[in-house]
Amino acid sequence: MSGLSLSRRFLVAVAASAASALLAGCAIAPSVAAPPAAVRAGVDVPAPSPSVEVTPAPLPVRETLEALLAKVSTKKIGTTGLVVTTTDGTVLADRGADKLLTPASTMKLFTTMTAVATLGADTTFSTRVVDAGSGRIVVIGGGDPLLTNKVSKSIYKAASLQQLARQTAAALKASGRTSVSLGYDASLFSGPMWNSKWKSKWKPYEARIAALEIDSGKVGWRAATNPPKTAASAFAKWLKKYGVKVTSVTSAKASANAAEVARVTSVPLSQIVKRTLKLSDNVAAETLSRHAAIAAGRPGSFAGGVATAKAWLVAHGNWAPGARIYDASGLAPADKVTATMLAKAVVLALGDATYAPVLDGLPIAGKDGTLKHRFDDKSEKAGVGVVRAKTGTLSRLASLAGYVTTASGHRLVFAELANDANSYYTAYNWLDREAAVLAGCGCS
Repeated sequence: MSGLSLSRRFLVAVAASAASALLAGCAIAPSVAAPPAAVRAGVDVPAPSPSVEVTPAPLPVRETLEALLAKVSTKKIGTTGLVVTTTDGTVLADRGADKLLTPASTMKLFTTMTAVATLGADTTFSTRVVDAGSGRIVVIGGGDPLLTNKVSKSIYKAASLQQLARQTAAALKASGRTSVSLGYDASLFSGPMWNSKWKSKWKPYEARIAALEIDSGKVGWRAATNPPKTAASAFAKWLKKYGVKVTSVTSAKASANAAEVARVTSVPLSQIVKRTLKLSDNVAAETLSRHAAIAAGRPGSFAGGVATAKAWLVAHGNWAPGARIYDASGLAPADKVTATMLAKAVVLALGDATYAPVLDGLPIAGKDGTLKHRFDDKSEKAGVGVVRAKTGTLSRLASLAGYVTTASGHRLVFAELANDANSYYTAYNWLDREAAVLAGCGCS
């Protein structure tokens, strides 16, 4: 057995909170058999007699479970890593659990957990307009990753430039002003907007990261080359629509004591995290990483975000020798982590209510998010509705990390990585079928 021993402090914390916490609508309880259907449906049933002893279903036998998992073909997949544990971290299966592999978007588990722990689930982000004097206003990017150009019907996208312009125009007109010059300030974040570890061929459609950007940094399907300028130009058009002429649009640095004219505010971080994980939003992940870095006293940059996530992982005893991370989204093929690291993060999330938004954001197999159209053949059906996991996909590789409730009522944590496959679809099949084995498992 290798790789998933947890520190005494970590195990005590998980065990203590697991008995009572409610996370993502699911009671975190010791591994026991599922309750009767009547209880699950909310029907009153007589309490068992004190003399009746309820025997929990036995945990899966490691040898049996590993043998079943080994039957799933890895043909045309170069390297795999897999670990299965109980919710207290006890290892039930290990095949390459400590191999350093590219995680793709399962990296977002570390990113969002770091953000929630550092910032707090109720944190919001505001985009503001201030009066810079001399007939000039400045729109200041507050790092809202879901800021839109037009008002959106999405429950996650509460703030838009359209709303901000309407408020700004009303305030300007009330003071007798109908013409201004416009500055834009995106200085909250620092460093390059593009990660040097990302493939250059992605530049036409993979967004840059900035403190002021709209519509996830896209203009149609193409990535905006200068997101702050794109956003400011769109804002100027809205001001014109609402009766305020804009004479110029230039980059600027707003004074800290400039009077506020208007603002729009994002939904809470908990909701941003949920959407980030369900849809695997790269821009949101990188943006949250920068916010966490700033809150931790580091620069709001790729380097600052990486340093903050690594510090969080190390603090939780979850950094493997040789591990490397270069971003928050998992877009960098050079990122290298282990299945053990991913599984330990899920164990922590299940045992600590701080991370409830992360659990709430895990896609549900065959139901929503990036798993909506997965688990779609006969050998995978057992996982539908009971596997909850973050996905990861890059060219020729994929990953899956989360938890599953087995047929015998146990909750098991798992992490799987498949690298060097002939296609990510081949990797998907292995990932989904392994998770389905867990879902259908009695294995005792």
